[in-house]
Amino acid sequence: TARKMYARADQLRVSISNIDARIEQLDFRSRNLLREIKKIGPDLKEVRVKLRPEWIPVWVRNPHEFRPTTRMPRFRLTDEEVKAVSAFIWQSGIDARLPAQSRGDAAKGKTSFETRGCMGCHSVGEGDARVGATFAANLTRVGEKANYDYLVRWIHNPRDRTRPFCPYEERDLTPEDYARHGLPFVFDLEHSTCPNDGHELQVEQMTVMPSLRLSWEESRNIASYLVTLKRHDAGSNPAAEFLNDPQLKAKGREVAFRYGCAGCHEIAGLENAGRIGTELTEEGSKPLDQIDFAMFKSRAKREGWFNHKGFFERKLRKPETFDEGLIRPPDERLRMPNLDLKPEEITALTTFLMGSVDSQLPERYFYQPEDQRRDAQEGWWLVKKYNCMGCHQFKMDQPSDLMQSGRYQTPEGKDQLPPRLLSEGARVAPEWLARFLADPALSETNNDRNGVRPYLQARMPTFHFSPGEVRKLVRFFQAMSAQPIPYIPPKLDPLTGQELLMARALFTSRAAPCLKCHATGEASHDRFATAPNFLLGRERLKPGWTKRWLLDPSMIDPGTAMPTGLFRQEGERWVFAGPTPSMFAGYQKDHADLLVRYMFEITPEEQRRLVGMGGTAPGVASRTGGGGATPPSAALPGTLLKAH
Repeated sequence: TARKMYARADQLRVSISNIDARIEQLDFRSRNLLREIKKIGPDLKEVRVKLRPEWIPVWVRNPHEFRPTTRMPRFRLTDEEVKAVSAFIWQSGIDARLPAQSRGDAAKGKTSFETRGCMGCHSVGEGDARVGATFAANLTRVGEKANYDYLVRWIHNPRDRTRPFCPYEERDLTPEDYARHGLPFVFDLEHSTCPNDGHELQVEQMTVMPSLRLSWEESRNIASYLVTLKRHDAGSNPAAEFLNDPQLKAKGREVAFRYGCAGCHEIAGLENAGRIGTELTEEGSKPLDQIDFAMFKSRAKREGWFNHKGFFERKLRKPETFDEGLIRPPDERLRMPNLDLKPEEITALTTFLMGSVDSQLPERYFYQPEDQRRDAQEGWWLVKKYNCMGCHQFKMDQPSDLMQSGRYQTPEGKDQLPPRLLSEGARVAPEWLARFLADPALSETNNDRNGVRPYLQARMPTFHFSPGEVRKLVRFFQAMSAQPIPYIPPKLDPLTGQELLMARALFTSRAAPCLKCHATGEASHDRFATAPNFLLGRERLKPGWTKRWLLDPSMIDPGTAMPTGLFRQEGERWVFAGPTPSMFAGYQKDHADLLVRYMFEITPEEQRRLVGMGGTAPGVASRTGGGGATPPSAALPGTLLKAH
């Protein structure tokens, strides 16, 4: 009937709309996946603007000779292969000019490098003189290899690319591609589609290194300091005229492809090259007759190591072992490079490989959580991927790298440590946390700052997380604190006029001078601040956690500078432990609840009123006057480390 036909037509329209929505989500997911993909090694398309040419063959021949701590393995290349690979990399690089940068102040750059958080990932110095973390490269000799102009751009924003890459066309786009469509040569997360075909582009460097949102001046200062880190003068390596030999390029491409260089690096023409190594998921189950002991089979049986353990240990210690005694052409020899592993690393990897087996157990016996344990599991992968532990402490028995640095062992240094995240999921509202992870500056106009703790020199970086990564991290923190999802903020009773006056009195009491440590937005005051601005509290904090924090902060964050004992229990309620004004007489409600409700109602106008009422907080005058510097925490009892 006609009615059925009309209903069918309506259903088709709805189905088409759903298909459009699915296509939109697929495009969205494609864009996010390009943001999430990271390479282990640096982008070699940028080699011509990044590196001194004569340094490249030195590195390719033996990376460990130049930097003993590097993760790049040592390949057993002949001299001709070293030349060919170096020439291929050089000739395949993007030939572009970067804006010339003026020199900065190296002394200021050294201070910035040591205080902004760089050493939560990087280190400088060699041997016993090395200081810093081991997550990223040791920068001791960077002055021998790097182009200064490139260093400045990299420090300013490590995600900047010289050219966007189009996976659909399998090439880097040029300004001409944009000009043909009348478009400016602009590509970033807001302009990420190909002008030729509309497909998503790779517009960022595939590095985990984030942006510290530094000014160009500070970036030049740090770069000026880094180029002073060298053992020999830049250009001291032999000239490498062969890098421009076109006959070496084809041979170099073959060598780079054979040894799987594109498994770690982005290389022009090899973007889609897969990894060359053996699949190891079930390596521990592989039958021994399928493991190539080569000429060592009889010896292994005789000496008692004809087993998985014996093979793995020798393969990891010296991969070329199983080439010994064989006559093979170069292109048939074993390709696994020397990783220069420590004995304990060999033991750990051997144990892992022996446990990588094809289990016959039913699926239900595998650990595949679907509840908050899965959120914790997925979140830990991201925390380790981006080295959040370099700056933050997540567990009491796992100090961050910065916490173990010499700079942060003094009381003043400890005041500058990034916050510990022991109960972050219980502390902050998930919606606010998602916004903060996406934009740690919490500002569209002023990015050169910390959004929550502007008094810290270490900068919470911008990681350019994808929306999916932000979601996983928020759920991770919620799971680690056993918080419900979704979080529904409780409704707080508004303050009466009398309660407002009472809360103001508590806030400005000399027994608990809250604004003494907390930032207010006033530059002269915030120079000495060691805790966040209360104006962030309404959107940022959870009321329940805030009350527990006021009652006993040391139970939540042992060692915090936030004083304990501000309240005492009186029957079923908590009352202020210090002297209270006469207006509190007859008030039977909980004083801690009163303060929490007040904190969640504070406006900029109210905060300015508090500053005016309190005048100069105790201790500030002595710190700014001629009496010398007094630590901001000196006037508060129970102070140990810092307020978070």
